[in-house]
Amino acid sequence: MPEGRTFPTLPGFRLVAVDEVRADMRAPVRVMHPDSGLRVTFVPTEPTANDWHQLELRFPLEGVVDVLAHFEFTNGRVLWQRLPALARNHFLAQFRLDGTIERLILSVTGSGLLAQPELRFARVGATGHFAAVARRGVEVIKRDGVRAVWSAASYLWRLTRPGSIVMSRGSASETGESPYDTWMRVFDEAPERDRERHMQRLARLARRPLISVLAVTDAAQAPVLDDQIYPDRELLSAAPGASAADDFNALLAKARGEYVLPLRAGMRLRPHALLDLALTLAQRPSAEMIYTDEDRIDDAGRRCDPRFKPAWSPDVLQAHDYIGAPTLLRTATVRALGGWRPDAPAAHHDLVLRLAAKAAPDSIVHLAKILLHGRPNAGTALGRLRYRVPEPAPRVSLIIPTRDNAALLETCINSIRAHTRYPDYEILIIDNGSIEEATKRLFARLAADPAISVLPRPGPFNFSELNNSAVREATGSIIGLVNNDIEAIEDGWLEEMVALAARREIGCVGARLLYPDGRLQHGGIILGLGGVAGHAHRFAGGDERGYLERLRALQNVSAVTAACLMVRREVFDQVGGLDQSLTVAFNDVDFCLKVRAAGYLNLWTPFATLLHHESVSRGHDVTPAKARRFADEYAAMQRRWGEQLLYDPYYSPHLTYDREDFSIRPR
Repeated sequence: MPEGRTFPTLPGFRLVAVDEVRADMRAPVRVMHPDSGLRVTFVPTEPTANDWHQLELRFPLEGVVDVLAHFEFTNGRVLWQRLPALARNHFLAQFRLDGTIERLILSVTGSGLLAQPELRFARVGATGHFAAVARRGVEVIKRDGVRAVWSAASYLWRLTRPGSIVMSRGSASETGESPYDTWMRVFDEAPERDRERHMQRLARLARRPLISVLAVTDAAQAPVLDDQIYPDRELLSAAPGASAADDFNALLAKARGEYVLPLRAGMRLRPHALLDLALTLAQRPSAEMIYTDEDRIDDAGRRCDPRFKPAWSPDVLQAHDYIGAPTLLRTATVRALGGWRPDAPAAHHDLVLRLAAKAAPDSIVHLAKILLHGRPNAGTALGRLRYRVPEPAPRVSLIIPTRDNAALLETCINSIRAHTRYPDYEILIIDNGSIEEATKRLFARLAADPAISVLPRPGPFNFSELNNSAVREATGSIIGLVNNDIEAIEDGWLEEMVALAARREIGCVGARLLYPDGRLQHGGIILGLGGVAGHAHRFAGGDERGYLERLRALQNVSAVTAACLMVRREVFDQVGGLDQSLTVAFNDVDFCLKVRAAGYLNLWTPFATLLHHESVSRGHDVTPAKARRFADEYAAMQRRWGEQLLYDPYYSPHLTYDREDFSIRPR
């Protein structure tokens, strides 16, 4: 065990290792906690029973702590879970084991006292579990009313999954509390109360670069840095002149700091802001830009409107300045770029775009902490950078697996032919053993169209194998995976997706898919929802803007659904296509993660809209055999991608993983 690193022993386990861990610095870089963390490894002293258990950790209240649990089982299964918080720095989970634990690894991170928890692990049995669930259920119904139905349904679904851990997760909210009030009480730093703890964090900094705060504001709103815990700073301020760009450039010329932090009127740094930025620089000395989360102060003096931002998203930045404030910039780089340009319509957005164009992606860091209070603004102005299809237009192969249900397939094919202006594409229909006469007659009619081919592929349904076999026969340099329950409704959808997929840095491109009633079915995929992945803003109204304008602008995402996905043939082949061991579930998520791991960016576009009659022909996973298959594919994703499934860089860790609506994390 490393010298000087200790941790209490978990009852029923033996402590075997305590290691220091630091934030993952692969692009896109997100730092949730800039302090070093601990990875604590336990092995059970005797075999764990297949029953209900409780795991509880209670840390001192100073600072903020987060805990990730990694279970390894003797049967080879693994499971990663972010432990739910019952209160500040207090974690309690009830779970059913289906397998014997071989190792339990706790990743403990945050600004708190990480090595000083009280620990408890106990077998509670089904009676103890359901008694606790009933008590908690009464509390939730009293607090949430009908909204509790969703939580109950989610829990029952998890309860029926074979071969997995089922976690019973309560909520940290209290009666009458808004979701953001709960989040602030449980998950936010309290620098005024915990100043001594932050001074201890400061003492660990071996290097303290000077930070120049550049404030363009009138005297009445000038920021005060006297409450800043970090001492190595200077404040340069100026009253607003004819041009904010000229004002900032004048302050930049005077700045002595290695880094500058520009502030505008109404912005107020929190006391630990500069300290957390300096700690992040210690983790990433090569950073050219660090941006953080922020909230607003309303007219009554209350904190509101938290802006929990995604990690570095270059395509989102083209549409609007999602980075906002505060933004720490390397002084030498800003000067080399000529500072702020007075002729730019949005000078700070323009500067960030120019800096990002020259900086390495892993030198742009998102620090997922609220470090600044601002004032309510008038809203976000969106722009759109349009990309063109290369000339000559690359050939597209649209691959559509199907089995019977002729009316559904006919609607799909007819809509594509009616709403596709793209000049060069083929349709490959993969017939997975159709037997109905109506389907055979449809195939005969479609065969007369020179752009359409029907490829017989009988046998058990395997989505990955069907598509891989069709790609081998495809003639296009762009591969389009399309479900037979997709319906094109707008011209230009394919031009939009191909123009994006043709970009060298882009991997997979997904479309905006709507249910027939107009609600959103697919707005990109978020890792971690439901344990592996879920759809962003599923069931949102067709005219909703989405969280931080997500539904109105091009989005960098971790994954998109293969119900309508475009990718270059070379990228498809480079990553080995779809994994044929994932026959139905998660094969598209796995494919997109392989593409991301190969260095490409995945995109979701709101400018290609289609209807999705989801899973009409295949049905749902309701039989015991399908439930077992789903559990096996769920376990495979946990083994393969593990911790990555809990931290989607394009989704804030401060938002919920229980729903798809971007609500604030309740536990």
